[in-house]
Amino acid sequence: MNQTMKRALMLLIAAVLLLPAGWPISVTKADTSASDGTVTVYHEDFATGVGKAIQSGGATLTQVTGKTFAGNEDGGALYVSNRVNNWDAADFRFSDIGLTNGKTYTVNVTVYVDAAVSVPAGAKAALQTVDSYGNYAEADYLAGQAVTLTKEFTVDTGADKALRINSNAEGAAISYYIGDIRITEQAGSGGGEQPPRDPALPFSTITFEDQTAGGFTGRAGTETLTVTNEANHTPGGSYALKVEGRTNTWHGPTLRVEKYVDQGAEYKISAWVKLIDPASSQLQLSTQIGEGSSANYVALSPKTLSTGDNWVQFEGTYRYNSVGGEFLTIYVESSNNATASFYIDDVSFESTGSGPIAIQKDLIPVKTAYQNDFLIGNAISAEDLEGVRLELLGMHHNVATAGNAMKPDGLQPTKGNFTFTAADAMVDKVRAEGMQMHGHVLVWHQQSPAWMNTATDAQGNVVPLSREEALANLRTHIQTVMEHFGDRVISWDVVNEAMNDNPGNPADWQASLRQAPWKTAIGADYVEQAFLAAREVLDRHPEWNIKLYYNDYNEDNQNKAQAIYNMVKALNDKYALTHPGKRLIDGVGMQAHYNVNTNPENVRLSLEKFISLGVEVSITELDIQAGSNYQLSEKLANAQGYLYAQLMQIFKAHADHIARVTFWGLDDGTSWRSSSNPLLFDKNLQAKPAYYGVIDPAKFIAEHQPDVSEANQSTAFYGTPTVDGTADAVWSKATAMPIQRYQTAWQGATGTAKALWDDHNLYVLIQVSDAQLDKNSPNPWEQDSVEVFVDENNAKTSFYQDDDGQYRVNYANEASFNPEKLATGFVSATKVDGTNYTVEMKIPLKTVSPANNVKIGFDAQINDAKDGARQSVAAWNDTTGNGYQDTSVYGVLTLAGKGPADTTPPVLKITASPAVLSTPNHKLVPIRINWKATDAGSGLASIKLVSITSNESDNGLGDGDKPNDIQGADIGTADQEFQLRAERSGKGNGRIYTITYEATDKAGNKTTANTTVQVPKGKKK
Repeated sequence: MNQTMKRALMLLIAAVLLLPAGWPISVTKADTSASDGTVTVYHEDFATGVGKAIQSGGATLTQVTGKTFAGNEDGGALYVSNRVNNWDAADFRFSDIGLTNGKTYTVNVTVYVDAAVSVPAGAKAALQTVDSYGNYAEADYLAGQAVTLTKEFTVDTGADKALRINSNAEGAAISYYIGDIRITEQAGSGGGEQPPRDPALPFSTITFEDQTAGGFTGRAGTETLTVTNEANHTPGGSYALKVEGRTNTWHGPTLRVEKYVDQGAEYKISAWVKLIDPASSQLQLSTQIGEGSSANYVALSPKTLSTGDNWVQFEGTYRYNSVGGEFLTIYVESSNNATASFYIDDVSFESTGSGPIAIQKDLIPVKTAYQNDFLIGNAISAEDLEGVRLELLGMHHNVATAGNAMKPDGLQPTKGNFTFTAADAMVDKVRAEGMQMHGHVLVWHQQSPAWMNTATDAQGNVVPLSREEALANLRTHIQTVMEHFGDRVISWDVVNEAMNDNPGNPADWQASLRQAPWKTAIGADYVEQAFLAAREVLDRHPEWNIKLYYNDYNEDNQNKAQAIYNMVKALNDKYALTHPGKRLIDGVGMQAHYNVNTNPENVRLSLEKFISLGVEVSITELDIQAGSNYQLSEKLANAQGYLYAQLMQIFKAHADHIARVTFWGLDDGTSWRSSSNPLLFDKNLQAKPAYYGVIDPAKFIAEHQPDVSEANQSTAFYGTPTVDGTADAVWSKATAMPIQRYQTAWQGATGTAKALWDDHNLYVLIQVSDAQLDKNSPNPWEQDSVEVFVDENNAKTSFYQDDDGQYRVNYANEASFNPEKLATGFVSATKVDGTNYTVEMKIPLKTVSPANNVKIGFDAQINDAKDGARQSVAAWNDTTGNGYQDTSVYGVLTLAGKGPADTTPPVLKITASPAVLSTPNHKLVPIRINWKATDAGSGLASIKLVSITSNESDNGLGDGDKPNDIQGADIGTADQEFQLRAERSGKGNGRIYTITYEATDKAGNKTTANTTVQVPKGKKK
């Protein structure tokens, strides 16, 4: 063993002793810098094994000892035999040996052929990079002599993935030895120490007063940007930039700003915006770091505007720890409106004075805290793979997920045009840093090019592709991508987010699938087809250990979790029929995008449900929203840490079944949910309470016990109101429940709720005090509305059972339900008074028998909207906002007030006016009936006209022969007005009309009463 080898081995042993148990150990050997300024990034002498060499073609690779030749004094060598073709050889993957895209290296390889070998004429040893087969170098094979291959090359992961030591065609059958391979780079070679950047230039506020666009261009290139004097914000100015012609949400004006940035410094970005169309829209000021699929996009200031708001300032800060390969932009877009038009003016970009930051290196790495449990991962973009951000990533994580770079639109934007450069660079860098890589994602309804599953017909309509064409596109994409990345990834999200949110019938998982373009084109079996295509790739490569995942969000919703469970079980059971003992789907990914009010019990229930399938589970995109508008109070920060601690306790308790826990972002400032502060580190990369909750859950929980308040209690009294949007007399005995527990920082509309009940229904009256009425949002929960939540059995489960429901009615009496089947039998009415309104509901009680002292779970909520967005939420009991799926947050309503059985009929008195038709002139006379009804028991239910009879026949002979003596009477209703004819036959003592009414109380007791109208005997007319 030479001295260099001894030094390397001693360093390796020392490193092993310092590593915590369970950590993977890299066997790549690297020497210190040489005196000539070169750095050895990979050196292998094969003294103890084959190193990082992998088989190419049909070659056999064998580590041998005692094979000494010039340059290989230690005798260790790699014997490459069983060669037939020139590609039967030894490959060294860039990612395995630490080579980085864009860097320039020099490789030196010593090759030897045994003296007894007959070398064909022209046979040469060779090296090259594959798959481009470029960077070629060769030397003549000399039997019994060592030859050296040397080549300088620059790594291009878009073209190549490995270095190959092989031969030319003439030497295809020669077996040979590799005695030593060393790869070096010059210190500071690309990607190491960056060349110094020029200092940031000063930025002058862009006012458009020079009547130019000030450097702004359209992000898509199809927008229309016009400097106009139609509007202006600049004091004393006249112009602004008008933005029109947007056709996608990300379209808008963009400005390159890298030359105004000192790397690591924080900047305040501001723009004034005025909405043109529509009447209301969400817009946001954002920044982009880098370009291509590995770029990062951060919303700095999102707002919802209306055209009446005039000019509104958008302002946010961002620390540019990366300069994105000298590509940084600021821009204005919308998260949900593809066509909104607007003006911008007075755009500024200035340093806050805060310079580069350092991470806290004295913290316990998260990956160390869980090294015996599961991998710890993070979602990354290119900016996370350099400088201080890479330090933070590598310190705490051992696996990474590409945030965008490996999604379908990043890898195959147009048919057949696979663009792997950015993703390869990311994967290789991650692996070179000693981390593993998870592949995300192969099939998704978002961030997938439209050509994959749709087309445009002759009329310009978007139509689905045929099943055959869409299926071919799906299979080609999956298999090409998987083959390209090979076992550089440990797992793939094969299908992402295929399931509807909160499906009404999770037992029918196919009907519960989202109506995605893939489903429309292929059918409900597109999920199965995707996994079959992926499984075929793995069957061709049994040496790869790659897991296939289904990944989805809102998986703590028990209906959705059940639908996912049913789908995975059905597909795996079906696959096992023809592949005994094998699964089609290896794992379920729980995205875990939660908020501070998420019930961890629901997470546990879903986790255990998925584990029961026999698959592995990963927590794939964990973040917890807390606070708003980039603000986080101490109370909410601790509540966030508490939930992180609760979740990590659950995950650790089930660690035998969990492969990894991945956080979706390094810090709040770069998170996709940055305004709600969802991660372990703040925008300055400093640890938050959330970090400490993750590192030591038990300690954090013990030291941060939350405030626990008792559920509100109230009483619903027995009574049946008329549902007409007004508070009739029966409501006077109902208890008022104040709706004043706010779930939002803004405290808007408030009101009171009352409840009554009878033998079949619950009745709710909510009176709302509001400042304005708005239902512009297409989302019903973002309209001015009220919601009632009912848990008939008061089970207080963390998920919905069949007896649970959510009823929503806006001020215009438009109702929506969760689940939809609750609409049957529901009745509502509203009445608006200025900006205040009343909602009255009748809610059928379907699973409980109403009676005194029965308790039901109950809550009432007021949604306050303005300009198309919900600005405030207040409830009677719940402060979490989880009532739509969690009945444990409801208050309790006790039914009371029903007396003993009522057997006494109502009292009914009626009179007629006039009661005597004293002039029998054969004319019809209007009659008015006055009635008075009372019921001391259950209360009056109805009054109706039963009959009008006469002691003389209608249109009888001898009475003047006028037809239809009784007219306008609506029998069976509470009609009080009709007409009787003033005539009689002249025989007997005169004519008598008898009018009969019936009264019924709520217990079903009835009574009748009658009165008469007379036409007295007199001289016949």
